[in-house]
Amino acid sequence: MNDPMQGVFRGFDIAGAGLRAELQRAEVVASNLANMHRTGNAQKEPYRRKQIVFEEMLLDAQKGGNATMGSVDAIANGVQVAKVVEDQTAFPVFYQPGHPDADASGKVLGSNVDLFQELVDMQVIERSFDANLTALRSYRGMLQNTITNMSR
Repeated sequence: MNDPMQGVFRGFDIAGAGLRAELQRAEVVASNLANMHRTGNAQKEPYRRKQIVFEEMLLDAQKGGNATMGSVDAIANGVQVAKVVEDQTAFPVFYQPGHPDADASGKVLGSNVDLFQELVDMQVIERSFDANLTALRSYRGMLQNTITNMSR
C-alpha cells in the first residue's frame, strides 16, 4: 500500500535544491570577481572565468530512486550543479612594459572575466533566490491551508 503522505514535502525539496544550486553559482561568481585581475603571459596563464552547468534531478516515480532523463515515470526533483566549466574565450592582451608578467615585447595577458557579465549573473542569482523563496512560502501556505481545512 502506498503511503498517503509520500511526496507531500517534495515542493520544499525542489525549492531547496534550487537555493543550493544558486548558492554554488554565487560562490563561483564571487571567485571570478576576486580573481579578475590575475594576469599572466605565455608561460603562466591568467585566471580563466568559471561557469556553472545545471542539470535537472529526476526521481523514478515507481521506485523512489534516481531516474534517467528519458524515463517515462520520472518526476521532477529540482536542480543540481552538474559541473563547473572554464570559459574558453580569448584572454585580452594589454601593453604594459613594466608589469611583472610582461613578456619581452611588454604584453600582458589579462583575465577573461568581464565585470559587467558577473554583475548581471549576480542579479540573476538574486532573482532566482527570490523566486525560490517565494515558492517555498507559497508551498508552506498551501500546506497550512490544507491542514487548517482538514481540521474543521
